[in-house]
Amino acid sequence: MKNTTSNLFIMMHNFFWIYLVSYRSASKNTIRSYKQAINQFRLYLQKRYDISFTAMDFSYFSRDHVYGFLVYLRDEKKLAVSTLNQRLAAIKAFLKYSGDEDISVINYYTAVTKIHKFKGEKSPKVEYLSQPQLKVLFSIPDISTRMGRRDRFMMILLYESGARIDEFLNIKIEDIIKGETTQLRLFGKGRKERYIPLFGTVVEHLNEYLSEFHKLPLGSDYLFYTVHDNKHTMMSAENVDYLLKKYAKIAVETDATFPVDLHAHVLRHSIAMAMYKKGVPLSYIKDFLGHSDISSTSIYAYADSDTIAEAIASIEHEPANNKTNTKNWKGKEADLLAFCGLTE
Repeated sequence: MKNTTSNLFIMMHNFFWIYLVSYRSASKNTIRSYKQAINQFRLYLQKRYDISFTAMDFSYFSRDHVYGFLVYLRDEKKLAVSTLNQRLAAIKAFLKYSGDEDISVINYYTAVTKIHKFKGEKSPKVEYLSQPQLKVLFSIPDISTRMGRRDRFMMILLYESGARIDEFLNIKIEDIIKGETTQLRLFGKGRKERYIPLFGTVVEHLNEYLSEFHKLPLGSDYLFYTVHDNKHTMMSAENVDYLLKKYAKIAVETDATFPVDLHAHVLRHSIAMAMYKKGVPLSYIKDFLGHSDISSTSIYAYADSDTIAEAIASIEHEPANNKTNTKNWKGKEADLLAFCGLTE
């Protein structure tokens, strides 16, 4: 594959100077709007990630970066939805042209096409617990009692599994797969299976819980249950919510910012945010959570702006082998912009 940095600039040059003019016979207004889109995108990367235009390559046209750019235009620049969709269309058009010309970059176009048009929705607020808040929560149950030990493990596993409440309550003994790595089988929407690995102290807590609450287990037994008429029945979501809120009220006494209206989905958000902050790619988090669309997972990338740059820089980019090209254009960004057709 060509050097991706120089390849990007050549593609831009050909796209703006040749393709749009000679092959598409695009109007001046169309070309101007496409230039605005690419220019705004490069300025966004420069502002948010300290990436100079001379150092750009195709890897910066990732789905995460493009989606983040559009959210930035909407939430910080307050641009209209129609403008956001125009910017998205322009970037897609450039990437489609580039992919048609060089198959080695077609994956960037394919990924960006999965970004849906905006419909006016605002970025959702993601409520999650910080690591200190999680420690407070897990320390509250009285583990000298049987129910206290159950409650602590239940909250730990809700967090570690990232499961939806219905997925969680439907876990049965047969869904615990032990081997070199202990895994938890979850059944998501449409009964779609996914497997969640468990590690370290979580496995220890699991084994302790099983030895105490499932002395003679059957595969069909629910992992968490309540007892009615001496029978084990699936625990209800209301019961879980009641327990979480009970412990949240106590946690508020230690941390006034702790959400009193704690529910299972907050713990699901919490593990996703923890993964994102540690640099786990959104595509991995998507699979972990069982999302069918990356846009559902992307909320975590914009929920905590302080960690965006650090996470993206650490997980998406290794230094490109572009020293020669960058040196050639060093101090000549204006010339490079003109070469690429990004000036008026």
